[in-house]
Amino acid sequence: MFQPAEESFGGAKTLIRAGALQNVAAIFGMHNEPGLPVGEFATRGGAFYANVDRFVLRINGKGAHAARPHEGKDAILLASQLVTVLQSVASRDVNTLDSVVLSVTRIQGGNTWNVLPESVELEGTLRTHRTQVQQQVKARVNDIAAGFAHAFGAQIDVIWHAGPTALVNDARWADIATTVAKQSGYTTHHADLHMGGEDFAVYLQNTPGAFVSIGSASEYGLHHPGFNPDERLIEPAAHYFAQLAKTAFAHL
Repeated sequence: MFQPAEESFGGAKTLIRAGALQNVAAIFGMHNEPGLPVGEFATRGGAFYANVDRFVLRINGKGAHAARPHEGKDAILLASQLVTVLQSVASRDVNTLDSVVLSVTRIQGGNTWNVLPESVELEGTLRTHRTQVQQQVKARVNDIAAGFAHAFGAQIDVIWHAGPTALVNDARWADIATTVAKQSGYTTHHADLHMGGEDFAVYLQNTPGAFVSIGSASEYGLHHPGFNPDERLIEPAAHYFAQLAKTAFAHL
C-alpha cells in the first residue's frame, strides 16, 4: 500500500475507511533502521513501537519592560522552569522499569530584546508503551502545569493531540517474518523496544501481521538533516518482501 500522511498519523485510518484492508488476512511493513548495517534485520513479537502523544502548553503571563520585570508575570521564566521540571516526570514519577520519553521540542515566545513577552508556547511529545503509564504521565503533566500557573499567577493551557497507539506485532507472524529474513540472507536480531511512533500500528489493530526493521547504515539517525541511507538495502528488501508474501500465503 502507498498511504498518505504517515508522519501526521492519519493515513492508515483513511485507507482503512476506504476499504484497503477488506479481505486482508495478514499485513507486513518495514522501516529502515540507520543503526543497523545493510544486510541486518530486526523485529520482535508483541509490543514494538510506542504510543505517541503530542502536547502544547500555552503559557499566558503578563508582559512588561525587561528593566521592570516586577510589573509583569514572566512567561519565559515560567516556561524555562517548566521544561526542567517536566524532565523529572519520567525519572521520578514513573516506575523505572517502564519506558517513557517526554521531550520538549519547541519553545516560542517574544520578539525583541527588551520586552518580557505576554505569552510563551511549548510543544513536545510523550512516548510510552503501556496505556496506564501514558495516562499517568499525562495527568502528571496537567497537574504540574496547574501548579506552576498558580505559583506564578499565570494561566497555562495544556492541549493533547493523540497519535498512533503502540505498535504490537503478532508473535506468530513476527517469527515467520524472521525465518524468511534468515532464508533471504539477512543477519537477524531480536529488536529492542522502540520509542518511535508508527502509523502502521493502526493496521495491526485491524489485521494480524508484523512490522520489521531493515538496516540502512546511515551515520545520522532518523529525522536528522544529515540522514543518508545506504540505498543498497532496497533490492534485498524487495526480494525479502516477495518471499515473505509467498510464505505468508502458505501459512494462511
